[in-house]
Amino acid sequence: MDKNTTPLETPEQIAFVDYLKILKVQKKIIRFTAIPNSTYTTSWNQKRLNKAMGVCPGLPDLFIITANHNLLYIEMKRQKGSITSPEQKEWIADINDCDNAQAFICKGFAEAKIVIDCFI
Repeated sequence: MDKNTTPLETPEQIAFVDYLKILKVQKKIIRFTAIPNSTYTTSWNQKRLNKAMGVCPGLPDLFIITANHNLLYIEMKRQKGSITSPEQKEWIADINDCDNAQAFICKGFAEAKIVIDCFI
């Protein structure tokens, strides 16, 4: 699969969110949310306001609380051709230094599914 046929991050994350919805109905996870750090705006005023309100780059894409009280952060990436930013690496390292949370970089739905399945 070359870069032109590699699925984009967005449909991979949507597929994973659909899977999380199933797990929530099955009561295998308690809650999950996407972190809206990537909300695009051309408004410099909105960018300034976001920064003032504490929006910081690099926080992983998804936060999940499992039924057995694991706290997981998932950074979704394309299967091929994706780059993890220095800020994302720092967030993931800092989260993984915590006793009660873990963060993962997942290249596509399949990797994200493997990670969540290990914790439910």
